[in-house]
Amino acid sequence: MTYASPIDISSFTELEEKHDELSECVFALDIGGSLAKLAYQTTFRYKVCLPKQLPDPHSKRKMTVCGPFDFYDYREHEYEGHKLCFIKFETRFIEACLDFIRENIIPNVVNSHQKLVGRVTGGGAFKFLSTITTKLPGITIEREDEMESLVRGCAFLLRNIPDEVFTYDKRAEPAHIFLSSCMVDTYPFLLVNIGSGVSFLKVEAGGSYSRVGGTSLGGGTFWGIGALLSGDGPSFDTLLELADQGDHRKVDMLVRDIYGGAYESLGLAGDVIASSFGLAARRPDETRRPADLIKALLIAVSNNIGQLACLYARLNNVQRILFGGFFIRGHGLTMEVCSIKH
Repeated sequence: MTYASPIDISSFTELEEKHDELSECVFALDIGGSLAKLAYQTTFRYKVCLPKQLPDPHSKRKMTVCGPFDFYDYREHEYEGHKLCFIKFETRFIEACLDFIRENIIPNVVNSHQKLVGRVTGGGAFKFLSTITTKLPGITIEREDEMESLVRGCAFLLRNIPDEVFTYDKRAEPAHIFLSSCMVDTYPFLLVNIGSGVSFLKVEAGGSYSRVGGTSLGGGTFWGIGALLSGDGPSFDTLLELADQGDHRKVDMLVRDIYGGAYESLGLAGDVIASSFGLAARRPDETRRPADLIKALLIAVSNNIGQLACLYARLNNVQRILFGGFFIRGHGLTMEVCSIKH
């Protein structure tokens, strides 16, 4: 079980406006092939001290203050806020996830007399439906279409939440350039959803979309082969840490390993990978660490995703590509390789 930073819903007007209509939803759960991602609301109370001359900041009364402030004469205001919390579990521990919901989320629902709903999506919404209903009696389970949820959620974030999208260039300063509300008028775009596998979705204005392709070589491939190569069943994050320590040049065959340098007539630099893992057979006696293998694997999977994204974008006349999904994780090497111009 891993936590992510919660979001104070009151900080975002668009989310705060959705709070009341979503109050019956106890949790939302996306159960994928590798991970189960859980989102839920919590309530917290906080106090603000302000001079008595100032009105309640949550009231609609306009401030009409005359004369100097008396900062020693103040009033304490107490408010209720809401946070949106996120946790992930490995899918193989789905029962632990459901136990967490039953023990930590459901008891904190304020109005126990209202209809309580859990919205579930992903393949696990079908595979584990019986387990979910058994573990969470009294909760109405509503299954949501996975791709529909993905596209609608993406559109909402891009339209309403600042700095939700960024470009990445390792050589730039800063490397991350955030684009505020950049997608409002720039449909269509290609949404690359990287989970255990990968789906490529062409998203049009108005929320219409179509799945234009996919590949089975995704996050599950990296995690699965990485576990076999390392031999100790590491977590996804442990594999990423190993990749940061590795040297893929001991494993991958580069252009210079074939030509002795760059292939200038084709515009291929000497350090371009010509064959992933190509040196493993050519130089079998060379000493290699597990970290070298994991880095080569991460580059191979990311490079394949990035290249397919470019090809699908060209085939479908799309100028902008968005990468999303847990596989990316804000990891520098992953983003660098995915964004290489193929």
